[in-house]
Formats: sequence, structure tokens, C-alpha cells
Amino acid sequence: MRARVLARSSGLPVAGLLLAMAALAMASALGDSATFDETAHLAAGLSYLERGDFRLNPEHPPLVKVWAALPLALRGADGIDYASRAWREGNGWVVGFEMLNGPLASDRRRSPLDRLGPARAAVVLLGVLHGLLVYLWARELRGRGAGLLALALFAFCPTVLAHTRLVTTDLAASLGLFLVLWCFWRFSRRPGLPRLAALTGAAGLAVTLKHSLLLVFPLLACLGAVWVLRPRSSPATDPDAACPTRAGKLAWLSAALAGALLTGWVCLWAVYGFRYEMAREPDFTPDWSWLRPDSPTVAAAVEVAREHRLLPEAYLYGFCFILRFEHRLTFLNGRIYVGGDWLYFPEAFFLKTTPGLLAMLPFALLCLARGRASPDFDLLFVGGPALAYFGWAMTLSLNIGHRHLLPVYPLAYVLVAAGIAAVWDTPLLRRSAVVLLAAHIGSGLAAFPGYLSYFNRLAGGPAEGWRFLVDSNIDWGQDLPRLKAWMDARGVDRVHLAYWGTGDPRAYGIDYRKLAFFHDYRTSEPASAPGAGDHVAVSVTLLQGLGAPSQEMARFLRRLRDQLTPVGRAGDSILIYQLP
Repeated sequence: MRARVLARSSGLPVAGLLLAMAALAMASALGDSATFDETAHLAAGLSYLERGDFRLNPEHPPLVKVWAALPLALRGADGIDYASRAWREGNGWVVGFEMLNGPLASDRRRSPLDRLGPARAAVVLLGVLHGLLVYLWARELRGRGAGLLALALFAFCPTVLAHTRLVTTDLAASLGLFLVLWCFWRFSRRPGLPRLAALTGAAGLAVTLKHSLLLVFPLLACLGAVWVLRPRSSPATDPDAACPTRAGKLAWLSAALAGALLTGWVCLWAVYGFRYEMAREPDFTPDWSWLRPDSPTVAAAVEVAREHRLLPEAYLYGFCFILRFEHRLTFLNGRIYVGGDWLYFPEAFFLKTTPGLLAMLPFALLCLARGRASPDFDLLFVGGPALAYFGWAMTLSLNIGHRHLLPVYPLAYVLVAAGIAAVWDTPLLRRSAVVLLAAHIGSGLAAFPGYLSYFNRLAGGPAEGWRFLVDSNIDWGQDLPRLKAWMDARGVDRVHLAYWGTGDPRAYGIDYRKLAFFHDYRTSEPASAPGAGDHVAVSVTLLQGLGAPSQEMARFLRRLRDQLTPVGRAGDSILIYQLP
């Protein structure tokens, strides 16, 4: 009886932290307009469920989009117009825009939140699951206290809260990678058929979440090689280890890698309905002519896969799409460039990570280096992949957001929790850890509701973050409701709008004249130049010159930025000027 009571009470802090995270995520999500990728992702997921057709948004595997769209499909809400030209052409952006906001030809607009709200709630559930896995791994490594510490770090992380509430693939990618690594760590401690099945299942799930999670296979191979070469453990010091011979380890590793590859292949076919063709309807044929990869080796491999139908067409098309568009315009520290810069992700991590965590990372490493808790093989499964993933990101040509570092954070939290738990009995170190944890939690609470635009004080906070990084780091089109609130509070009836995003200002009641839209759904509507006394609302990404439709417009926006002082701001991503 007493054991049951203790077990029940030990779950209360875990449930409390997970509920707090979910509440912060949902409460902040309710105030955001559709962010950039949500417009295409949600419509695509709904079309997969309703039609089994994968023409929309093939650049990402379907599983997360299907999960987010499931509440809409179950509710039977009025959604996609399958008779529209946009659907016939596979234009996911227009299909998604009309699904969320209403037909372009109609003046009557829908409330986007009616469809975004349930979909975002579904993604929040994935975030809760991710947090539970963080707790479980840290608890297995260093006990219940470490598990609670890791979960607290995760639950109040602004980066986690920013993306655990959006219909995108970023949170799911982190969840998939973390699950695979945890399952492999458990498998290495006690190889056996149940843990082998869990590992192969996790790998199969991961590859259906995002193309980048193909990275799990080389990661497993590298970690497996270290495991095989590791000296045999002693049951006295590692009672949970099966202690097989190196030959036995190699056999188990070979079975794990082969099983993971096979399960991943089967799972990919399963999420695409075991059908090769991207679309069900024969009148839709994807255009492959412009997607040939630059690498002759990769291009040849794709051709072989297409010819022999080794993988679903939509998956291959999305893989080539990602390679084709990896060189994009990027902004960093006042400079616009094409491709990648090794400094991008280190600077993004430094400016968008809480000061508490920035201090905790070296603190935890020092704690682990103390004689009472030297780094061990178990922690290699945590720190090694985190460093490898960060290093891999630094080589990418796709510098479009700090969100691509999201998988590093849960691993960092487990590592930090393990280090701090090792010195918890030392009063001075324990008090230092508590102060840093409180600082981290305080940053997470203070950032509400602007988690997407969070920048730490080293960057000058969200108000100054746009001077260093833009795009999804601070500006993903999320602040249309806040622009409407600003206009109402100050009696401004109309603004000239330069908007970076995929939301519909009219769906939020904003009366505007079009100045510049990066995604312009109403191309027949002419742009209008502002006059003296007019208010001009500008997304900070466009204000920095990224995505401006013309050089003339870029110069006009630059003059606004350099010569005028904003008279207001909507959230952190839209600055408002009044022409003299």
C-alpha cells in the first residue's frame, strides 16, 4: 500500500511540469496567426487523410502532418476545395490559405484559429510525449531527481515551447531522434529481442517524420562501433549490462542496423499507403525536370530508385526538393548571402538560448569532470549525438532558422541533469544549480507568449533580436492579431502593410493597403504607395531586405528603417512607422 502511494506521489511533479508546459504552449498558440509553414502543412495533412493523395507539400514525409490534421478530419470541418485550380496544380500554399481563411474570391473570411487550434493541440501532445521521454532517460541515467531536473529544463525552454505548438516538423524531428537514441542506449545495456524491436520500431518511426532523420542510421553505426569496441563491463559496476563478448555485440549491432533499415523502409511505404505514385488522379504528373540533384552520385541513386520504384515517388520528390532548395537567401548580422555560414548556428544558439542554460552547460561539464562523477560511456550516447548534430548543422547550406537545432536541446538537458545530479550532495554546487535552474525557468515564463521570437538579454531581448537574425528566428508571420490589437488601441483604421508570412490579414479584421507581400495570394490587387501621415507596418524580415519583391521596395524599406523611429510594434516581428 505504501509503495503504491509513493509511486503515485512521485508522478505528481512529472504531471505538473508536463501540464505547465502544455498550458504555456497552448495559451501562447491561441494568440498567434498562422506561421509560415503551417499553411501548407495542415492542408497537406488533411488531403492525405481525405484523399490518400500526396501532391501537396511533398518536401516533408506525411506522418506529422497527418497527425495534426486528424482532429479536423474527425470533426468533418469544411476544408479543402478539391475542385479548385490550386488543388489540380498541387499548389499547397493556395490550397492551405483558402482552407484556413476562406476562398480568395470571397469577401467573407473564416477564423483561422478554428482549424489551427485543434491541429496545434495535437502537436502539443507530441511535445508532452517528448518531455516524458526526457524525464525517463535522465531518470534511468542518474535517478528521479535528474529526471525532474531535465524535464523542468525542457518544459520551460523557450525554443521547445515555440515549436511544440506549431503544425511543423521541427518538434517531431527532435522527438524522433531522441527516441531512437534512447532506445539504442537501452538496447546496448541489455541486448535482447524486446529492446531490439523497440529500437527498430523507433528508427522506422523517425524516417517518416523528416528527411533529415536519415541521419539516425550513421549515428547508430558510429555509436554501435564505439559500443562494440568498448571493454567488457563488469556486472559489479554495471548491473544492468548484459556484458556480451565483442563478437556477440557485433552480431547484435548487425541485427539492429539491418532491422532499423528494413523497418524504416517498410514504414515509409506504409505512411504513403504502399503506393508508388504521388497522386491518385492520373491527370496530375509531378514535374521532375528541375529537381535533378547537383551531385551525380545522388542523382544516379534517385534515378535508380525511381526506375525500380524502391521508394514512394512523393518521398523521392521531397528528398530532391530539399537538395534543390538548400541554397537560400539568408540574413545574419546585417548581411544577406546565399547558402551557409558556419557562424550561423553557433550564433543562433548563443543568442536564442536562455542565459541559465548557457551557464549550466559548462557548469554541468565541470561537475561531470569531478572525480566523484567522471564522464562515462552512458553519457556518450547523449553528448556525442548532440555534438554531432550541431556540427552537421554548421555544415548545412540551409541557414533559415535556429529551429533546426531543436534536437540538440533535449539531449543537452539530459546531459546537464546528469552532471548536476552527480554533485547534488555538495551544498555550494547544489545552490548554484538551483539559481541557474531558476534563471532558466524565469526566462521561459518571462518570454510568454512570444516564444517564437525569444532572444536572450545578450542579444538585447526580442526587441533587438531582428538586428542579428530574422526569418523563423523571430518573424514567421505570427503577429497579425497583435497588429490588429495595436490598430484598435490607437484608433488606426488602415495601415500600409509589408508582410512576411502566409496568414491572411483580412481574416484578422485588418484593413490594409498592400505594400509588399512575400507570399502574395492576391496578385491582382495592386500595390499602393503610402503618403504623408500614413502608417506603415513592416515585418522585420522584409525590413532587413530579405524577400523584398524589388530593389526599389528594398530601398524604400531600408529608408524607413534607417531614417524613421517606429511609433509602435506588433509583437516582436512587425514594426510600425508613420510617414512624416
